[in-house]
Amino acid sequence: MDAIIRSVHMNAEDRRALRESIRVTRIATARDFLIGAIASLDEVELTLLQLGVLLLLDDGVPRTLKELAELIGRSPSATSRLVDQLVRRKLLLREEDPEDRRARRVTRSPRAARLVAELLDRRTDAQIHVMEALSDEERALVLRAFTLLGEAAKRKTTKEVRR
Repeated sequence: MDAIIRSVHMNAEDRRALRESIRVTRIATARDFLIGAIASLDEVELTLLQLGVLLLLDDGVPRTLKELAELIGRSPSATSRLVDQLVRRKLLLREEDPEDRRARRVTRSPRAARLVAELLDRRTDAQIHVMEALSDEERALVLRAFTLLGEAAKRKTTKEVRR
């Protein structure tokens, strides 16, 4: 995170203030989000690593085991076991690679997509709950900021997928 914040052009004091504001906001929203997330994850008994895999596959791009292993920083054999567990629980789907029939690619199942959407909705609701303490003018500024961040995230994601 430190490297990311340093890459944003601002002076040290503004950087410190931004970091603190983000931290305070995350703590405030994390309480509401985590309570719901823990309940949701407990229902399907997902680990944080398994949830991470589902979030990585949120872009809809089918990935090979090797690609997934590189993304999560695990060995191919550990990733294979992880994927097997998620396939058995109907959270991931395996499909043949159309360009190489020996290769298999994994994607999220509709069940996993619903679970991730529910978790992201909970997080969004927690953020909106915090925003209720803002004036109308302040909410409009935050809405504009989130719109800009969303656009930047889409551009960043598009660049990364092209690599």
